[in-house]
Amino acid sequence: MNASTQPRARHHVTVEDVPDEDLDAGGLPRCPWVEDYPGPAGTPLGGAKTLFEEYRDVHKEAGKGRWAPFESEEEWELAQWLLTSGLSQQAIDKYLKLDITRNRTQPSYKSKYHLLNKIDDLPRGHANWSVEVFEAQGDEVDEEGKPKKEIVELWKHDVVDCVRELIGNPLFRDALRYAPEHEYADDEGHTRIYSNMWGGNWWWGVQTKLPPNATVAPLILASDKTTLSRMSGDKTAWPVYLTLGNIDKNIRRRPSSHTTILLGYLPAMKLECFSEKRRSLEGYRLFHKCMRSLLEPLVVAGRDGVLMTCADGRQRRVYPILAAYVADHPEQCLISGCTESSCPKCTVEPKGRGEPSYRPYKNPDDVVAILKQAAMGQVKASELDSRGLRTIEPFWDSLPHCDIFTALTPDIFHQLHKGLFKDHLVSWVTKSIDDGTEEIDHRYMTMAKHPELRHFKKGISLVCQWTGTEYKNMEKVFLGVIAGAADERVTLTVRAVLDFIYYAHFETHTVTDAGQTPLFAAHSPPLDAHLPFLDHFLS
Repeated sequence: MNASTQPRARHHVTVEDVPDEDLDAGGLPRCPWVEDYPGPAGTPLGGAKTLFEEYRDVHKEAGKGRWAPFESEEEWELAQWLLTSGLSQQAIDKYLKLDITRNRTQPSYKSKYHLLNKIDDLPRGHANWSVEVFEAQGDEVDEEGKPKKEIVELWKHDVVDCVRELIGNPLFRDALRYAPEHEYADDEGHTRIYSNMWGGNWWWGVQTKLPPNATVAPLILASDKTTLSRMSGDKTAWPVYLTLGNIDKNIRRRPSSHTTILLGYLPAMKLECFSEKRRSLEGYRLFHKCMRSLLEPLVVAGRDGVLMTCADGRQRRVYPILAAYVADHPEQCLISGCTESSCPKCTVEPKGRGEPSYRPYKNPDDVVAILKQAAMGQVKASELDSRGLRTIEPFWDSLPHCDIFTALTPDIFHQLHKGLFKDHLVSWVTKSIDDGTEEIDHRYMTMAKHPELRHFKKGISLVCQWTGTEYKNMEKVFLGVIAGAADERVTLTVRAVLDFIYYAHFETHTVTDAGQTPLFAAHSPPLDAHLPFLDHFLS
């Protein structure tokens, strides 16, 4: 064959049809089998205009354009760019006062002051800020012998208005669900899929307790006391955030989607009017008093429901119910009303934590009954201490259909990355290896470099700031680091713990009937194979 008759090399990209992953390879179906709730859950009660449609009609009646308070779409786009580009207010003011901006662009706002006024004129949501003042009278006295007092402020939005704003936002129209369902990976219903909140058992169970046509709005709260680090000294802020489980988590977890609303600011005071002995307990009581005020509208709304216009332009009777509370361990103890040496969720004794044994969740009714008896002096302080409880009036005792002990979510950073991996696993493995600290540091330093792996050129013993990113980078290679240096049983235990940590990060989990293979275990040996060593490690 001569050169002219030989096939020419193909340099362009070709596309080939590749079959989707089947279940045996560990994949999940793109369209799972769905079991609908056997009842009229989330049924619309009629049509209605959304908040944005009402604003549009008001603008039409007033003779204003679509882009009011701006004169045109171009002017709106310029304002949006100026406020989201990262420019300082001084730079924005300088730009708007340039001759070329005034003579050619000619926006209706001539300075940053006029621009911010137009921003303030934009349509707002239902929720408005309000402030509630509390007075804390301590056991310390001043120079005149009078008890010291401290005034604290609780800034808040109405929680029902926040729910109304989220569930009625047309931007989330395609991401909202109004009824529970069960999802399966197979048409026989052997493998259950857990991905979004509407596919879980909690929503399904609560729906059975509500009237027909009811729409559950699962509230997800999050709070964390934060130290303000920029030019604020020792000032702290204590924000409480709110989002809804009705919104698809792929949308809800994006900060740019604005699916999370700032519900309020809890007072972050030092309470110096109290003695050091009482300060901690009074801080607990103040927290619960403020949270009770913050969530008070949920008592009636969760019991009777509230008519709301949803994002699809339909009215529904919505029951906002606290379903999940995201917080770290100290704040979980604060929420549940227990000491930090106790478990905020289950009945395990403080000295029994870490033992491979089952303990049931705490019963909210039992805990509330004990706290009420303690408030009336019918329970001794020693008995309350033995249960790890504090004498408070919990904010969640009157919230309908709320079990605070099952609502507390796992804290992956503090419980897995910091608690299980750093504080326990790394320390335990280091002690099990001869010259463990030096050997592990040496192995990290000699690790081959890779663009997707962090190279710890000084080892890990000298790392002073352990962040979530640090933990994840260490966990990626920790099993390879100890291979050959530790006992085989230690290696198996490390493998089991790391497997569990990575399983906990899965966006979708599956539960399979007895005798079936879980989908998420298809790429890794079953965790059950490592449980004997894991139990030995945890004990």
